[in-house]
Amino acid sequence: MPHQHKVHVAIFASGSGSNAKALIEFSRKNEAAYEVIVIVSNKELAGVRTVSEQYGIPFEYVADSGNGPAMISLLQKYGVDIIALGGYMRLLPPELVKAYSSKIINIHPSLLPNYGGKGMYGMNVHMAVYKDKLPFTGITIHFVDEEYDRGLSLVQAKVDIADCTSPEAISAKVKTIEHLIYPMVLHEMCKRIYSQT
Repeated sequence: MPHQHKVHVAIFASGSGSNAKALIEFSRKNEAAYEVIVIVSNKELAGVRTVSEQYGIPFEYVADSGNGPAMISLLQKYGVDIIALGGYMRLLPPELVKAYSSKIINIHPSLLPNYGGKGMYGMNVHMAVYKDKLPFTGITIHFVDEEYDRGLSLVQAKVDIADCTSPEAISAKVKTIEHLIYPMVLHEMCKRIYSQT
């Protein structure tokens, strides 16, 4: 039975929006416990803007992403319950983290705490993993706090990369897993919120 009230999700992204797309695709299913109601970016011409147009979801460009109060009022205007980060390249302002405490999740393309921290995102992570000749890497979905990649981990999944001969190959494999698992984790999280209302 479809939910009467879906949990309202804002996606924050700075790049092409491949995770945003996976999250939106899942949200269109009847059983999804959430709907994506706005996409927020610190880049006016980010690829994710095309994703927002493709699915008819409002796109908000926030030039000063360090302005906590302004970001909070923007999210309140849309009635946002949960924030999902998908390749968002800015540290969230502390006021926003506080206002949405344990309601902000992020996906990171490694098994944290390995390959986490400032500057460790996207291809930077895959290049470091490749250079270390590891047989596996993974993804971590975690709560967001005031520091990069430090929030409590919700889910980790291991990805076998023994056959990968380049950082790009690692990236492609990791993305496939991200797109499968991220929507499920968000769905489960929203289902819990939904059952408490």
